[in-house]
Amino acid sequence: MSINRVRSRSDDMVDVGSGRDNAAKYVGQVLYQGGRLPVENVNNSRALNNGNMENEDLWAPNSGKISAVRRTFLLLTVFDVGLSFILWVIYTQLLGNGTGWDSFSRQVVNYTFKESLFDTVMLSFIRFTLLNLAYALFRLRHWWTVALTTLMTSTFLIVKIFLFEFTSYASSKNPLSYCLLIISFVLAWVETWFLDFKVLPQERKDLERRLAYGGVVTNDERAPLLGNNRLGRQTPGGEEYYSPLESAENSGDEDNISNRDRFYSDVSRSTSRPHSTTSLDKTPDYVALGEKGWNILWSMVTSGDDEWTLDAGRDMIDGCIYQKNVEGVGKLFKLQVYLDINPEDLWNDLVHNCVVTPEWNPTVLEIKVICVIDNETDICYSVAAEGGGGLVSSRDFVTIRRYGCKEGIWMSAGFPTTHPDMPPQKKYVRGENLPGGWVFKPTNRPDQCLFIWFVNTNLKGWLPQKLVDQTLSGVLLEYVTYLKRRVKTLKQEQV
Repeated sequence: MSINRVRSRSDDMVDVGSGRDNAAKYVGQVLYQGGRLPVENVNNSRALNNGNMENEDLWAPNSGKISAVRRTFLLLTVFDVGLSFILWVIYTQLLGNGTGWDSFSRQVVNYTFKESLFDTVMLSFIRFTLLNLAYALFRLRHWWTVALTTLMTSTFLIVKIFLFEFTSYASSKNPLSYCLLIISFVLAWVETWFLDFKVLPQERKDLERRLAYGGVVTNDERAPLLGNNRLGRQTPGGEEYYSPLESAENSGDEDNISNRDRFYSDVSRSTSRPHSTTSLDKTPDYVALGEKGWNILWSMVTSGDDEWTLDAGRDMIDGCIYQKNVEGVGKLFKLQVYLDINPEDLWNDLVHNCVVTPEWNPTVLEIKVICVIDNETDICYSVAAEGGGGLVSSRDFVTIRRYGCKEGIWMSAGFPTTHPDMPPQKKYVRGENLPGGWVFKPTNRPDQCLFIWFVNTNLKGWLPQKLVDQTLSGVLLEYVTYLKRRVKTLKQEQV
């Protein structure tokens, strides 16, 4: 096969890395999409976001900059002290005790706790000082400082309203004496709400999105495996040249194709991936990740049951949930249940007909295949419904799947990944389906299988992982109920 040269303008090409395989992958993406892929350089990271999000707009803790939402919070503290001072000055002018300076002198020089409201201004200034030191100078990412200032303000004002002489002639004629106390109390709690519900969650979300796109933020082991850090090379003329590698002839695995074609009809092949938007030929990173997830799942299948402990369930007919702690991974769950259906038929429906899952499983809002890698590997996007009566918001996941049959056991392995066609969505929290997957073991009956699901998930957000682990068993047992209904429907369709 001849080697073709690809020539394009420098602003239409993604920076080419030092590895020829990576370069071929990115040149192929440019040719396939027929347009320019955004190239950003923020902290030496590259963002492939399909035009939906600029990596440089995301805040990073090591960027030396204050995030936009944090700047708004700091402006709120300035507004707090400014408003308190202005209202207090107006209050002193309305007292009517001689000139304005005389009223000012009585409030400050001759200060008394029962008659002066100058302490509300000082209280606001103390809040301003502490909050700016904590969140502007030291860039803290915890709520304890604002909680301390709010507690201090609330305690002081509660004592103040019991001891202040509202019945005195000057105060009773001046409505600002009430306004100063109320506004000081309200502003303190507004600052707490804004930091805890706006600043910290937004900065955490920006950090997660930057990591999801390969941004180098910290030396964290949880940084994405598919980081897009690549050093670009350009020719002096502002144009780039690259010769793609020659593909090996007959590289397709025809045996796997013919075997796979036996498992589902032409109709199912044409409808199982209606949302697939990209098909990349043998993307090396994705293929390697799929193979890694497959090997991890197979090691779980063959490792034995000695270390697993029963967590929920009574028998294998209704489903049993097991768990074990894995060093460096956390708590791993395993669902086992006998189902009255051929393992190959169930595997085919759950894997190749996954887009209809929301029709029979109400805990799933959406599933679609966003990229087909090869005959046994694809990238799937799924959205889980909210839980806990709305306390847990919806999560979405991008997972690379590797499926097939090994030693008579049908499997579908999953591994977390990222993809430019599906960046983090504003209305969902991006979670991770860590290595695990489905296993369909045959039994001594042809119309029965042992269904096993290895689950290891990270829902991200503010949910403690311990809380997730405590509720996951109930979620899995609920899934058994829906799965049995699906099996019943499939058997009725076969009749």
